[in-house]
Amino acid sequence: MILLSFTVRNHKSIRDELTLDFTRPSLRTLQPKQGDSWRKHVYPLAGIFGANATGKSAVLDALLYTFSAIRHSATSWQAERHMMRAPFVLDEASAQATSMYELDFVSGGRRHLYGFEVDATGVSREWLRDVPSTRWRTLIERDRGDDTLKLHASVRTMGDVTQRELVLSRALLLDHPQLAPVARDLETSFDLVSVKDVHRERRLDSIADALMEGSITFDDIVTLLQIADIGIEDVTVQEEDLPKKFREALREFRRKLMSPDDATPDVESDHKGHSKDELGDEESDAVVRSLLFRHRGSPSDGPGFHIGDESDGTIAWLALMVPALEILRNGGLYCADEIDSSLHPHLLDVILGIFADVALNPKGAQLLFTSHDTYILSPLGDIELEPEQVWFTDKTVDGVTELTCLAEFPRHRDANVARRYLLGRYGGTPRLAPSSLAALLQVKDS
Repeated sequence: MILLSFTVRNHKSIRDELTLDFTRPSLRTLQPKQGDSWRKHVYPLAGIFGANATGKSAVLDALLYTFSAIRHSATSWQAERHMMRAPFVLDEASAQATSMYELDFVSGGRRHLYGFEVDATGVSREWLRDVPSTRWRTLIERDRGDDTLKLHASVRTMGDVTQRELVLSRALLLDHPQLAPVARDLETSFDLVSVKDVHRERRLDSIADALMEGSITFDDIVTLLQIADIGIEDVTVQEEDLPKKFREALREFRRKLMSPDDATPDVESDHKGHSKDELGDEESDAVVRSLLFRHRGSPSDGPGFHIGDESDGTIAWLALMVPALEILRNGGLYCADEIDSSLHPHLLDVILGIFADVALNPKGAQLLFTSHDTYILSPLGDIELEPEQVWFTDKTVDGVTELTCLAEFPRHRDANVARRYLLGRYGGTPRLAPSSLAALLQVKDS
């Protein structure tokens, strides 16, 4: 999946419709010219900058909601009494109005447009279109107001769809021959990671999950740490710290990682519904906390450091790059909230550079990040973002998030974007009130 643009309305602090666009100005038609690839016309990365509480994370959360609805609305969300959603709640009209989400994307080499509207009752509208040749073709058209669900003649029917599930989610569940491939491509091509300091435990869990799922290996972790040059030379597992059942499960897991061709698929499940070769949350937690990091210069027989002893920067780097590896290897959209948290600016350059480099990113994976760090916008950074790749969030006096692209502002030759941003020329900077602080600190005369 290659994301061309994302449009959202009425989600958290986003009240009015806004669009985040990944396409280059060179794309002026529905699809590239004969012989051109989509990658030539789509940016591999984009950044959202803004002050605290201006809605940077709300944009990423809206994306997360969209992909979660495709994945879960036909399954786990059915247990809820109302449609899961997060509308703008600072005015009554928006709280009751529908929320809209729309993805313009490429799947299987073909352009698609998929969107839906929801309220507390369920799905009010849903649509899916594609471009098989030179024009849009409607594959799904759903309207609760007309009580209609229309499918293109080439799309096989799928029976009843409940009011709180998306057609595309139902298609994924039923493995629908025409729609499931599109749904699956969307469902497997998105990941969001938050590297804020308050999410340290979640970072550890994400590393454990990746190890248990086999999407990364211990060698991958060692290589990532060597790239960062933070003095760690090796990573091992201190198995004696693990209970016996965890040690056995870990050894089986490592055996399959080392020799996947020899491993026999085991589809048998236990009474809890877990595959026999999977580790549960308790086991995953035990494994990640038994990881030992050996630092450069330490004796070969000396004690290693547990992951809890490592710096926030080390864990932030791993938490960012472990899931990024999977996206880079398979393609898709990777979202990183507060990407600059606990990371040295040069490591930011490394991450951005990997996604920007065609040789290192052959699958065309995309990175969308939020940040406060003006280093990324300054001449000091290794990666120069084009104006169309830079977005700013700001919040109105009514608490409404606004999203603006740098390309919308007048261009000044050789302008220092970072400095102009800090001066408030593009919005997205805090509105400070020093006088209030002075009043707060004022000491009354005795």
